[in-house]
Amino acid sequence: MKNIVLAVALVTGSATDPGTSISDSELSLGGVALGDSESQVVAALGRPIRQSDAGESIAFEYPGLTVLIGWLEQAAPDKSRHVLQLDATGQDACTPSGVCPGAPLSKALALYGQPIRSERESGSFWEYYSSQSSCWLQLGVSGDAVGSISAVCQP
Repeated sequence: MKNIVLAVALVTGSATDPGTSISDSELSLGGVALGDSESQVVAALGRPIRQSDAGESIAFEYPGLTVLIGWLEQAAPDKSRHVLQLDATGQDACTPSGVCPGAPLSKALALYGQPIRSERESGSFWEYYSSQSSCWLQLGVSGDAVGSISAVCQP
């Protein structure tokens, strides 16, 4: 019986399972990476269709992709703003390995391995933590598909 429980835990994963780690190079959506400067974002995606105040950051909104931009350290005249978070719902806002919102979860599993599965108030997620930083990729689960993707860091 213990062997069956262990086998099920290994196959399904859990919030206590360390999951598979990814590299920081995967923390990019639609050609924009965490830490990119504001000017790099505009060069890659053009001017946002909407820009709004998001508290300590500014949200640049593009079709299917929201880029949160702010200061990595204390705001100062000689400091530029950088990407703090990426949130994607559009099918063109893919990771460098080609996982996009709308893709089957099996594609993420094949590319990244076993995730940490999380249940939160806002839904079910597969999470892949970076082996190089305190950042991670969060895939919103929608049935058997990726509903959304976020690249975020622990402040």
